[in-house]
Amino acid sequence: MRSLALPADDRQPPFRHVAVIGPGAIGSVFAVRLALLKGGPRVTLVDYRPDRAARLSGRPIVLHTPQGDLAAAVPVRLVPDGPVDLVILATKAPAARAAAEAARAWRGDAPVLVIQNGLGAAEEVADALPRAAVITGVSYQAAHRAAEGEVHHVANLETYLGYPGRGPDAAVLRVAALLSAAGLPARAEADLASLAWSKLLVNAALNPVAALAGVANGQVASRPSLRAMAEAIALEGQAVARAVGVALAFPDAAAAALTTARKTAANRCSMLQDLEAGRTTEIEYLNGALVRLAERHGVAVPANRAVATLIRQVSPGPRGAAT
Repeated sequence: MRSLALPADDRQPPFRHVAVIGPGAIGSVFAVRLALLKGGPRVTLVDYRPDRAARLSGRPIVLHTPQGDLAAAVPVRLVPDGPVDLVILATKAPAARAAAEAARAWRGDAPVLVIQNGLGAAEEVADALPRAAVITGVSYQAAHRAAEGEVHHVANLETYLGYPGRGPDAAVLRVAALLSAAGLPARAEADLASLAWSKLLVNAALNPVAALAGVANGQVASRPSLRAMAEAIALEGQAVARAVGVALAFPDAAAAALTTARKTAANRCSMLQDLEAGRTTEIEYLNGALVRLAERHGVAVPANRAVATLIRQVSPGPRGAAT
């Protein structure tokens, strides 16, 4: 894993207007932190629901962090007021394509940073925006929504940026520098596929198990039955990665998943939040994607297949529902 730094003599103009699409937990974290950056860009939070946009624009968005509360009055619009020079697409994976298609009318030539979980969303966004620079973000930020416009930001962890299959360019380096300046740790990476797959296996192991059990992440590591299921899912996923030819960022996917569960012990994962709110989950981009790849490569993944089936049974709505 090789991170890259912004050249000291970079003279490109700073970002002036950033549009963050999606007012959920992670979108709110990025929007508030960027809005609080002294001398930073103007920030607009983009929502597809006019009623919610009006409510959120009427009061500050609040982040509860271990270091104290942060709040910013971020304008929430259906369409940004004026041109933007960076788009951060922070919807859930099933909504990413539709959000990208809606952004075609106002994005201009701004690069698009996608920070969805799992496999497939970045490709769907690139297909919807064929002329855009689509930057993939592998983010370990942990947050969950307490109420509308109020988020518990429980772990301010790294976001890795780049392009699968090729090295980062100046746009990636500039976005990483902006996020880091706003207190959102970020690094440009030369080998993003390894990081994307590594996070996929952690999420696939933790999210459906925590969601089906109705527990925070830490209990997946502390309860023996849940821990055994998460370990089985992770090890199957590691076998799929090996079959696909991806080198992971860690030697043991099961140990990595349990370490993440302990580091984010208080977090209620996004899949659990989706089930509780009656929303479509990201299961097709996590365990569903692993099952489909496993079938192509002849790898047995019974634990992944089981949790994917169970989540589909309790998850409402079609694939592609918005956040």
